[in-house]
Amino acid sequence: MAQQEISCGYEYIITADLQTCLTEALQCSYSFIVSPIIHPRFRRQSTNAGKNGGFTRSDMVLSPQDWTSRIVAKLSPYINVDSPSATVRQRHEDYLNEELSYCRGLGVPAIMISIHGRESNNLARILQTYYETSHHPSLIWACVPMLCSRTYRECTEDDEEEKAWNEPWYWWSKFHERLDWDKRVGVVLELSADLPSQEVVKRWLGEPVKAIIVPTSIFHNNKKGYPVLSRAHQQLVVSMVEHEAQVIVSGARRSNIEFFVQYLHRVWRRRPNPANDPMLSYARGWEDYLQTPLQPLADNLDTHTYNVFEKDPVKYNQYQKAIAQALIDVQKDRAVKQIAEYSKASCNVASINQCSKNELCDNNTKELIRDDPITVMVLGAGRGPLVRATFNASDITNTKVKVIAVEKNPCAVVVLAAQVREVWRNRDVVVIPGDMRQINLSPKADIIVSELLGSWGDNELSPECLDGASNLLKPGGISIPSSYRSYVAPITSPRLWAAAKIATSGIPQQKDKNLETLWVVYMQNKHDIAETKLVFTFNHPSKAVKDEEGCDKSDYRGLPLTNNRRQATLTWDVQQDNIMHGFGGYFDCTLYGNEMISIVPGTHSPGMISWFPVFIPIKTPMRVQKGDKITATFWRCVDSRRVWYEWVVEVGNRSTPLHNANGRSSEMLL
Repeated sequence: MAQQEISCGYEYIITADLQTCLTEALQCSYSFIVSPIIHPRFRRQSTNAGKNGGFTRSDMVLSPQDWTSRIVAKLSPYINVDSPSATVRQRHEDYLNEELSYCRGLGVPAIMISIHGRESNNLARILQTYYETSHHPSLIWACVPMLCSRTYRECTEDDEEEKAWNEPWYWWSKFHERLDWDKRVGVVLELSADLPSQEVVKRWLGEPVKAIIVPTSIFHNNKKGYPVLSRAHQQLVVSMVEHEAQVIVSGARRSNIEFFVQYLHRVWRRRPNPANDPMLSYARGWEDYLQTPLQPLADNLDTHTYNVFEKDPVKYNQYQKAIAQALIDVQKDRAVKQIAEYSKASCNVASINQCSKNELCDNNTKELIRDDPITVMVLGAGRGPLVRATFNASDITNTKVKVIAVEKNPCAVVVLAAQVREVWRNRDVVVIPGDMRQINLSPKADIIVSELLGSWGDNELSPECLDGASNLLKPGGISIPSSYRSYVAPITSPRLWAAAKIATSGIPQQKDKNLETLWVVYMQNKHDIAETKLVFTFNHPSKAVKDEEGCDKSDYRGLPLTNNRRQATLTWDVQQDNIMHGFGGYFDCTLYGNEMISIVPGTHSPGMISWFPVFIPIKTPMRVQKGDKITATFWRCVDSRRVWYEWVVEVGNRSTPLHNANGRSSEMLL
C-alpha cells in the first residue's frame, strides 16, 4: 500500500541502553530504530558459538510489543559467510546462525544483513534454511551501498564510473536471484553524497527497496543551522518513499536527531500532491496487488464491480463525445440521402459534406430528419451508464434517438427495467435481455455502442462478442469502439513475479500455471527495460475473410466469417543490464473519429480509472545485458469454445519454454 505518510527510523551504532535509545527515538517522532543485535566490538572466539551463552543482552530489556514492531535487528556487519578462507567462512557461518536464532526468538519484524559482493551463495543457502525452519520468519533486509567505493577507486576513466554505480545492483540482484526472488527479502540502499544517473535510479525503483539509509554526513546546514538535503537527494528520497521505502537516518549526531525527521516529513509534505491524479487516489491500496482478469462473457458481474466501473467520469465522457459525433455524422448521411432522393437540396450534392445541417436541406426535409430517430443499440448495457451517455449526446446534438439496451446479466436487467420505468419513462428506450450473439432484432442499428474491453484490449472477448452481434448493425453502420490495440513492454519486477508465483496455491503445479496467466495489477514496483510496442489490432465492424476466389466467407447464419487469431513477433534492444521478469500489457482504443481512451503509459487518458494494466510473467526470469536483443512472440488462439494466449521469449541463444500451450493454464470461455 502506498504510504500516505513517511516512515522514518534511526540507526544507533551502539545502544548502551536499548530502552533509553528507543524512548528517545519515539519521542522524536521516529517510527522504529535499527540496533545491532551484538555489540559492534564483541568478537566470539569459540567455534562452538552460542553454547556458552551470554553473547548479548537479555530480551527482557524491552516489552514483546517493542521487539516485534519497533526494532530492526542489524546483524554483525563483519560477518562474511562467503569468504574465500574456509576457516573464516565456517566460523562466520556459526556466528550468523547464532544471531539469526536469537532474532527468531525475539520476533523482530526485520533483520538487516550486509551484502559484501557478488558471491553470496552460502549466505543465500543459510537464509533459505532459516526460512524453511521458522514458523514466523522475519523479513530480510539486504543492505548494499548505492555506490561501490572499492570499484570507484579502481576506475581510471570517467566512462568507467558507471561500473561503480552498477556493482551494488549486481550484488543485490544475484543474491535475490539465488533466493528465487523471495518476496520476504528486500533491499536497503545506503545513499551517497553523489548520485547516479536517472537510469540507475529507475532500475532501483523496480526493485523491492524496503528502506533507504540517509547518512547524516550528506546533510548540510541551512542559514538557520538546520540540516537539509540537496534538491537531487530530496527528489530521490520522495521517489523511494512513493515506492513504499522507509527512511533510516544514520551516522554521527551533527544535529539534534529530531531535526532530521522533522525535515524529512517536511520534504514529503511538499511533494506534488498525488490527489491531483484521480488514478493515484483510486489505486491507493491496490499497488502491486494481483487480480484475476474478469470474464464477463462467461460470468455475470456483481453489483460491486458495476459500481466501481461506473465511477469513471473520464471514460463515459469520452464515450459521450464519440456518440455525439456519430449521431451528427449519421444525421448528415441521412440528409445527403434524403436530398438526393427528394431533389430538394439547396446546395450541390457533390459539396454536401462541406455544408452545415442548415445548408443541407429545407424545412420539410429537416422536419423529416427530426421525425426519424436514430437507432442506437447498447450491447452489454450493464446498469445503464452508456444509455445515459447516449441520451446526453442526443440532448447535446438535438437528435432523436431510439435506444435498445441488450444485457444478458439478469441482475443488471432488473436495474435497467427499473430505470426505464422511473428515470427514462419519457425516453424511447427498450431493454432486451439476452446474449448479443444470439438475438436477432429489427430494425437494425445505425450505431452500436459497447464497453467490452479488458486491460489488454481484447482479453475480455470483445472481438468475438461484436463479430457475433454484427447482424444487429445496418450495412455501413457505426461501431463504438471502432478499433483497439494491445501493447507490451518488457519489465523487471521481482515483487510482481514473486507474487504471481504464489498467487493462488503452494502446489508446485499451480505455481507453473500462475506464471502462465495474465494478471490485472496496478504496477508500481517495476522498471521498464525497453519501450512499449504494438501487439494486436482489432477493427469494427470486422471484415470477413476471403475464400480462394476473393469472395467474403459467411457462417451458418449468413454473418461475415471473421478471423480473430493473431500472431505478433516483437524485438527490443537492451540499453542497460537488467533482469526481465515478464511484460507490462496495455491497450488504447479509438472510440469514433478523434475520440480515444488509453492506458498506454505515454498516452494514458488523464483521470481514467476503469482499467489497470496486465502483468504477463515468464516462468524463469532472464538476465539481460546491454546490447542484447529481446525477441518475444505472442499468439492469440481461438477454438469453438475458448480463447487463450501463448507466448515465448528469446534473448540471444537462450529461450523460455512456450507459455500456456493449448491454454493449459488460462483461457477465456466463449
